[in-house]
Amino acid sequence: MDVPPSIDRSDHVTVRRLLRLALAVSLISLVFFYPGAISSPYSDTGLTGYYSNQIVERGESVESIDHAEVTDETNVYRYDELSPVAREVFDETRSAEDDSFTITICHDWTVVCDEYYASEVPEAFEYGAVGHNVDENELYTIIEDDGEAYLLQTGALGHGDGWDLSGLPLMVLSSLMVLLVSGALLHNTIRPPNSDGDGFVSHDTIFGSLIGLFALAVPYLHMGDVLTVQQSRVLIVGVVAVGLPVYYLRSR
Repeated sequence: MDVPPSIDRSDHVTVRRLLRLALAVSLISLVFFYPGAISSPYSDTGLTGYYSNQIVERGESVESIDHAEVTDETNVYRYDELSPVAREVFDETRSAEDDSFTITICHDWTVVCDEYYASEVPEAFEYGAVGHNVDENELYTIIEDDGEAYLLQTGALGHGDGWDLSGLPLMVLSSLMVLLVSGALLHNTIRPPNSDGDGFVSHDTIFGSLIGLFALAVPYLHMGDVLTVQQSRVLIVGVVAVGLPVYYLRSR
């Protein structure tokens, strides 16, 4: 049975309105309730050196380690007593040219992580910043391996720096651009453009979906060294700033 054109078109209009409304709500939720949108996958404590590892002294035995903060209470481990992650961190540290290695922490909301989650940080080592959450003597550990002893200093000896807010304006602007797209979708739900075709999916829905998917992909693009978070935010701002006016000029 043939469907009358008027009913068929009415169904299309209804579906398009529902898609626009659902996508607009999704974009708003993305900005306000999902911390991973247009964000770095890596956590920042605001304190430089919080998760640093540094070999500050080497010796032929534990007794030969002579450091002011080494006491009878300093933890001493044989290499094979360490957990696999602790061995990995220690190996990364002693194989580095400057005997230092900093653990990068992934946010818990990341689906995959190419570094470490906070739950994976070695329990054998103490991390933090003196003057913030640890005392200086807590940051030293002696590790024995293959006839050598290593004094490993973890964390930061000072409590400095603070949050880097230089990227905040661009983060806010890119988020506003995503909200602007959701606003356009809501506007088109109430007042559909004159150029709306008969298809179920409209151009603004496709545009909004691509913006939303890109916002979700930003952390993983950064993780894969495809785009930095800043570059991604600039791209979103540029595409929306150019794309929305062009869309409205052509559809209204």
